[in-house]
Amino acid sequence: MESFRHLPAAGAAVLDATERPAAQQPQWPDPVQLDAAREEVRAGPALVGWDGVRRLGDLLARAATGNFCVLQAGDCAEDPAECGADDVERKVEMLDVLADIMRVGSGRPVLTVGRMAGQFAKPRSNRYEEHHGRTLPVYRGTMVNSPEPYAAARVPDPRRLVRCRDLALGVLSAVDELGRGDRAADTERIWTSHEALVLDYEVPLVRPTGDGGHYLASTHWPWIGERTRQPDGAHVRLLASLRNPIACKVSSDASVDDVLRLCEVLDPDRTPGRLTFTARFGARRVERLEPLVRAVREAGYPVLWMCDPMHGNTTRGAGGLKVRRLDEIMNEIRLFVSVVAAGGGVCAGLHIETSPNAICECDGAGIVPGQGGAYQTLCDPRLNLMQAVAACAHWQPRTAATRTAKEDRRWDSKLDTMG
Repeated sequence: MESFRHLPAAGAAVLDATERPAAQQPQWPDPVQLDAAREEVRAGPALVGWDGVRRLGDLLARAATGNFCVLQAGDCAEDPAECGADDVERKVEMLDVLADIMRVGSGRPVLTVGRMAGQFAKPRSNRYEEHHGRTLPVYRGTMVNSPEPYAAARVPDPRRLVRCRDLALGVLSAVDELGRGDRAADTERIWTSHEALVLDYEVPLVRPTGDGGHYLASTHWPWIGERTRQPDGAHVRLLASLRNPIACKVSSDASVDDVLRLCEVLDPDRTPGRLTFTARFGARRVERLEPLVRAVREAGYPVLWMCDPMHGNTTRGAGGLKVRRLDEIMNEIRLFVSVVAAGGGVCAGLHIETSPNAICECDGAGIVPGQGGAYQTLCDPRLNLMQAVAACAHWQPRTAATRTAKEDRRWDSKLDTMG
């Protein structure tokens, strides 16, 4: 990351982050093209302004006291073919439907956050995959390479950094044209989020706040993934140095020490709204979340807890097809609410992967996924709108104070039944 040293706006803490180990980074083949692409992104416009980032942080602080709940939803990986104005309008309509469902279930206003305008890169468990007997580098999102199953398409291309920046600007412009951008009221606005994964894209989009600080101008609400949450790694240290509200995915592999260390690095001042943990445990392991919630609360960190019921419930079906079952997704949502309440945490909302298209990628509600035209995801299976409505209808948060011994016994019984 040496070439970031010349960025005058970045600040010492950002530069320190770029010198740390960074997992899941592309192996770009052409350093000259990479430098040119990073410079073009750096010299271009901010995607989001500091005022909007600061406002979202204030609203998330209010969510920490129960004033709002949060819907975070959209594509697993954004498709460049679905970034036009009509596509964005359909995605916004989908978000509105789901937000209405959550508002009824929670009795609270909903902050609506799209996985959009930047969700172009994906971390992967393996560097290679098998496709019809051929071994290929894995697809890592439009920001890095192409999903077509041949070797040349899988070569990382740094020019994609600029292309994805331009696509994101187009999505944001479409949101503005719908009246859902900067000029919208808080609960009408569509906020943006994506995993801050490819540092060659994120670091050039660091901008000054005007009062000596810095923020990430690629999105309102960046998150750190399960595979890049190392406390001393580049991703955690980068977002620790910035003023955006931030989220971090945690799985059942996370220990109490892991989450407390992340709190220490990412939210040392214990600022409400600053840090959200997004739990991706799976329905059969979600009970392991309670000790983490309790430890964070007892340490005095005002963390928000979001439920990602998608990633922990991913399996392989016939022929290696990735499958998620709607009943397991709904089970995890119900159990998450009980577990977080039992630990004294704040149930903030849902983080789901979904599409307004007539897709058949997740099993349930009359849908049986299989290879073919209705299985369209670029990476992981998404809920269609009907399935997403069913999932969101299970978001009915309750505080620990309203729980009864009878409910506790019912929860224990469910976990026993699930094994």
